[in-house]
Amino acid sequence: MSSTHHALGIALILAAGPALAGGYLAPGAAPDAARILPPPPAPGSGRAAEDRAVFEATRALKGQPRWDLAVSDADLAADTALEKFACALGVRIMPSSAPALSRILARSEDDAEAVYGPAKKAFARPRPFTAPGEEAAPLCVTRTPELARSFSYPSGDATLGWAWGLILAELAPSRSSEILMRARSIGESRVVCGVHNPSDVEASRTAGAALVAALHANAEFRADMDKARAEVTAVLAAPHGAEQCSVQDAAAAKSPY
Repeated sequence: MSSTHHALGIALILAAGPALAGGYLAPGAAPDAARILPPPPAPGSGRAAEDRAVFEATRALKGQPRWDLAVSDADLAADTALEKFACALGVRIMPSSAPALSRILARSEDDAEAVYGPAKKAFARPRPFTAPGEEAAPLCVTRTPELARSFSYPSGDATLGWAWGLILAELAPSRSSEILMRARSIGESRVVCGVHNPSDVEASRTAGAALVAALHANAEFRADMDKARAEVTAVLAAPHGAEQCSVQDAAAAKSPY
């Protein structure tokens, strides 16, 4: 998720409603993932070796449907989230029909950065593709100096994917299993892409859950959730065609590593 895409997504979603500044959480109110999470696997440890083995094995997925899904998942942002979860929800929700839900996605994206950003800096774990000998390893995103300089633990996209999965599962409990399976596969896509390790993604689920817990203590968030629940209930109750979801279903049914 690029900073440009992030800013554009929020601008597009919020343009239809009142101007909102950033996330729901006040400065200093976000959970401190640097304290909540354990350190990443130490270099030379058995778990670090497992992460490395998964990185190498998943390079072979290039050209397969699971790789293509990871490419699609790589642009996760507030303005694409409803599309990513459409199959899991069983319906494609348009932002225009769910302004409160769209607002939740946009504002919580800012809050997520406040959770995982400090942890990335504190742990400063290198990306898996920066290891010696991996210069030619395929990635499902463009290999840039900026990406190579950024840190791996925890995954920002996996944090967002899990947090949004928890939020959507609360709003559409009849689809909660499908939604959380999709949230899990969004995180796994970061491993398939080659930009994160499995342990990065696992830590992100804890970070995402901590974010959602903190959001529930915020009155504005709770008010938006009440509005979004009515929006989602109305959309799910209306007649709609089945989504074509075979690739996402296969990804959710079986981990790629």
